[in-house]
Amino acid sequence: MSLQFILGNSGAGKSYFLFQHIIQEAEKHPEKNYLVIVPEQFTMQTQKELVSLSPNHGIMNVDVLSFQRLAYRVLQETGGENRAVLEETGKTLVIQRVIQEEEKKLGVLAGSLKKTGTVSEMKSLVSELIQYDIRPEQMNNIEEKSRERTFLASKLSDIRIVYEGFVNYLKNRYITGEEILDVLCDKIGESRMMKNCQVILDGFTGLTPLQNKVMRKILKLSEKVWVTVTLDEKVPREKLKSPQHLFRMSGAMLDHLTRLALEERVEV
Repeated sequence: MSLQFILGNSGAGKSYFLFQHIIQEAEKHPEKNYLVIVPEQFTMQTQKELVSLSPNHGIMNVDVLSFQRLAYRVLQETGGENRAVLEETGKTLVIQRVIQEEEKKLGVLAGSLKKTGTVSEMKSLVSELIQYDIRPEQMNNIEEKSRERTFLASKLSDIRIVYEGFVNYLKNRYITGEEILDVLCDKIGESRMMKNCQVILDGFTGLTPLQNKVMRKILKLSEKVWVTVTLDEKVPREKLKSPQHLFRMSGAMLDHLTRLALEERVEV
C-alpha cells in the first residue's frame, strides 16, 4: 500500500505522465485492475485520451470512473442496496411536498419557498449539506450558535425543517446520489475489484468529506494510489494555508490525503 503525489502547474504533463504509466502497467499485468477516478464531467474525455494513447487502442483492464460510478460498480458487484436512487427532478418534488406539509412551521422563508427558483436553490442546498456530511442534528447546533443574529437563526431554522422533512421522507424509500458514497464506504471492503488494484485520482482541486471517507478505504485496499495535484512545487507549504493563496485548495487536499495515509499506515 502506498500513496504517490504527482505535483506540477496546470499543463505540466501530470495526467499525460500517469496515463502513459498506467497503460504500460496494464499491458504488463493484464490480471490486475487499474482505476482512473476523475470528476463526472471528465469521464468520457479521459476514456478517449487513454484509448488514443494505448498502442492497441484498447484499455481492457483500465476503468475510468467518477466517485459515483465507482459506487454503482461496487454495489453491482457486492449487492446489498435495494433503495432506488432519487434523481434531481425527484428531489425537487420531495422538497415541494415537504414545504407544503411544513408550511405552518416555516418562518421568514415561508413566502419565498413557494417560488420555483427558490425551491431549486433549496434542493441544491440540501444536496450540498448531504455531500458535505452535515446532518439535520448538526444544523441544530449551528442554529443555536446564531441565536444573537435573529434573521440568520430564522433562516437556518427553516432550512433545518425542510432538510429534516426531506431526510425523513427518503428514509427506507430512496437514496440520493450524494449518499451513495456513504453506502460505498460500507460495501467497498467486500469488492474483489478493489483488492490490490492501482488507483489514479486525476483532475480534482479538492475532495468533499464523503469523498475523503471513500479515499481512506481505497488507501487501505489498493496496491498503490496516484494523485495529481495542481501545485507549484516551489511554493512553501506554510503559505498554502493562507485563504487567498492560489493553490490553497490543492494544498488542503494534499495535506488531508497525507494525513489519511499516515493514519492508515500507508507509505507516502
